[in-house]
Amino acid sequence: MTANRRETRLALLLVFPAVAGLVIFNYYPILQSLLYSFFDLEFTTDWLRADFIGLGNYAVVMQSDQFWYTFLFTLGFTVVAVTMDLTLGMLFALATFYVPRGMRALLRAIIIVPWAIPKVIQASMWRWMLNSDVGPIGDLLMRLGLVEQPPLFLADRVLAMAGVVAAYTWKGSSIAAFFLMGGLALIPREVRESAVVDGAGAARRFVSITLPMVMPTLFVALLYRSQDALRVFDVVYGLTGGGPGTSTDTLSSFAYQNYFRYAQFGRASTYAVVTFILIGIVGVFYISRIKRNFSFRD
Repeated sequence: MTANRRETRLALLLVFPAVAGLVIFNYYPILQSLLYSFFDLEFTTDWLRADFIGLGNYAVVMQSDQFWYTFLFTLGFTVVAVTMDLTLGMLFALATFYVPRGMRALLRAIIIVPWAIPKVIQASMWRWMLNSDVGPIGDLLMRLGLVEQPPLFLADRVLAMAGVVAAYTWKGSSIAAFFLMGGLALIPREVRESAVVDGAGAARRFVSITLPMVMPTLFVALLYRSQDALRVFDVVYGLTGGGPGTSTDTLSSFAYQNYFRYAQFGRASTYAVVTFILIGIVGVFYISRIKRNFSFRD
């Protein structure tokens, strides 16, 4: 056996555990959901004798008003939340470069706090803050004289939607800020200093220099945050449970409800497959735009 062949076998052996884990925990559930979506599977169904219905579940889903509401809410949530993520993330990232040097480390540490908190704990925190009986947000609004009674944040449809977006953005803007801090750090200092010497104001420097040079990083952050928002589950489930009613259900949380609450396994798998396809379409679109507009070193 030659040395090259031994090295190749050793490399494959070392990579095998990671590949096996990826197949078992990522690709197998996807294929399993795709398979289940073609069968009429419920809690009382004998899975070995389940009826094959082809695209029947997909037809039922596409004719469901609740599906289209959930689908449109997921898209709307993604647009609003990702826009806020990137806007606040850019402001936070810029702030770390313009505050006094001695405060930069402290500011970056503050920015990282939301990112470091697990999503389940984050949802619990926001559920407490938005609680109309003991939450500090309602109490603050009353003390400021803006309301007479604490708003029912989690019982009102519009307020619940706003609460979900706020909770998601609180963490998402932290993640976006770290993406953009890396992009801003790649801008040569000489370029920024030359613009200052030429008399360009802060707004002109941002539009003409900072934004174009950080655009590749911004696109990557946009791709990552969009795909995460389209499949959001934990914040919705932990904060509102999809309520009031089903007004804040996303595709992922609605699939969960169908699977574990209604025991409609085939239909729940269909929702999961639709979510997967939607995320894939968004990913392909963004990546094609990135390749078309930017060039990267090989």
